[in-house]
Amino acid sequence: MLAGSSSLLVAAVLVAPPAAEAAWGSGARVHGGEVQACKVRNDDGSLTIRTRLDNRRASHTHLGGMSRTRDGHRVSVNVRAAAGKISGTKSLRWRSGDVLSIGIGETTGEGLGGSIDPSQIPHC
Repeated sequence: MLAGSSSLLVAAVLVAPPAAEAAWGSGARVHGGEVQACKVRNDDGSLTIRTRLDNRRASHTHLGGMSRTRDGHRVSVNVRAAAGKISGTKSLRWRSGDVLSIGIGETTGEGLGGSIDPSQIPHC
């Protein structure tokens, strides 16, 4: 009975690993900060794209963000991390035809980033 319970637990972990264990890919980097993303395929064929800001190598705070444009409407999520920290995780749902963008910036407003195809993002 315990072995069956363990198998179910392992299956649940493989479907949705904790953010700390996800296979994060780099979206954009600046001054030691790195916006990262990973994806999970949903039953309806859409993707849940997760993002976070790994700022462990930076000497100051950075901002990160991700946006999805669908039918002319833009939805964004933002993350922030102090020097030496990793931000919390935020996510957006993406479906075929949407435009996805990821970026990183300074607290003073300067930044960089651009569109990214979900095929370039690793599975979580």
